[in-house]
Amino acid sequence: MVDAVLRAPASARHTRAPHPVHWREYTASLLLLLSLLALAEVAANRGWVSPLVMAAPSQVWAVLVDGFSSGFYGPHLRSTVGSIFAGFAIAATAAISIAGTLASIPVLERVLTPFFVAFQSMPKVAIAPLVVIWFGFGELSKTVIVITACFFPILMNALHGLKLRDRDHLELMRSLGATRMQLFLRLRLPHALPYIFAGLHIGVIFALIGTVVAEFVGTNAGVGYVMLQSKANFDLASVYACLLLLMVIGVVLHGLMKQLEKHVAFWARDISQVSA
Repeated sequence: MVDAVLRAPASARHTRAPHPVHWREYTASLLLLLSLLALAEVAANRGWVSPLVMAAPSQVWAVLVDGFSSGFYGPHLRSTVGSIFAGFAIAATAAISIAGTLASIPVLERVLTPFFVAFQSMPKVAIAPLVVIWFGFGELSKTVIVITACFFPILMNALHGLKLRDRDHLELMRSLGATRMQLFLRLRLPHALPYIFAGLHIGVIFALIGTVVAEFVGTNAGVGYVMLQSKANFDLASVYACLLLLMVIGVVLHGLMKQLEKHVAFWARDISQVSA
């Protein structure tokens, strides 16, 4: 009976109204981007900006085309993206599991939270060299740095969400004889999903940042490594090309997370749109 009551909101899947496509906003964003690229091209070609400050977009595009056609960027992109996904998956699994434990045991939360906060306060750039010393020069140290970068925001958001309880729903489920596991899976976890995804959105971007930091100090592969080598050679066009690749990776990761949230926490998305 508990399961029947709690599965009822799933009918919202079939009552969702189609969402409008904001073509005007997309067109305005595209026009703004093209305008900025044109301005940068003119400024670089006419010498308004020093060549050591900004490369012309046409030069950056030429570097990208040459890098992909020669197969140069492929292994480095795979290294960067692989480390992001590996570190983020481990951090998200550990953070959500620990958050569930801490939310169920308040005493343990009060004991451990100061240690998590203290660890998060340490700049990841400062501890990256130590991680390289401990785990060696390569992919393992890079994955560890990614985990340390994105673990805390996922943990704190998940913990905050799991601590929230709808008292009416809680009393209803208890009156129906729900077990502790049913309370967690059918009440606390669904209510916490919007908060968990808020942490995941932040965490996936932190994973990208952590990967670049790790590639600066502890690997010989990845987009961050290529950027570091290009900077040492004063190859500004290649530096901007690497920055563009990292921005594209960030946008794609954000889009993937939004799509995952759309399908997993669809009811929260519907509520927010109705209230808007």
